[in-house]
Amino acid sequence: MELKTERLILREYTIKDKHSLYKLFSEKFVSVYQSHLPKSITAIEDYIKFHIENAQTSNRTHYYYVIVLQETCEFIGSIGYAFTEEITINGAVGSVMELEYYLLEEHWNKGYMTEALKKVISSAFEKNDILKIFAQCHEDNPKSEKVMIKSGMHKSENQPTPKLYNGMLKTNVRYELTVEDYIMISTCL
Repeated sequence: MELKTERLILREYTIKDKHSLYKLFSEKFVSVYQSHLPKSITAIEDYIKFHIENAQTSNRTHYYYVIVLQETCEFIGSIGYAFTEEITINGAVGSVMELEYYLLEEHWNKGYMTEALKKVISSAFEKNDILKIFAQCHEDNPKSEKVMIKSGMHKSENQPTPKLYNGMLKTNVRYELTVEDYIMISTCL
């Protein structure tokens, strides 16, 4: 599956993306906030293979993409979402998905991630049985928080408890968007 925006192409992972993802996941501002990401080429190959295999199943749980510039096909980041649980809201049963997104630092402050996140949110709600989508970032990462706000998400009433990251206790902030909120936002655009 491929998604397109005005300036970006979001395409599913291929094994050829391993060096680009290695560079991205090794960046200081990604690795400091996301200690769970693979750190070696071998681990990244396994990570990519998992996503490729998951995409071929009938009960797919992960939707992850590389982000490339349409004009040059240059790799600039990664974005995706994964199933976390099933819930009921107002009698409707559906999934909750967690979003993740990472951008090479040289491409910050150009609106790329907000553009990509809006497209992924739209695709998630329109193509899947999703009732809620959420994302988290460290409280000391205001740029990521700003991306969530610009993408139509709002601060969740249920905030996560602090966790250890690289030996330091960090607090995350959580933003979310329900399907009802998405429908209301999308009809106003």
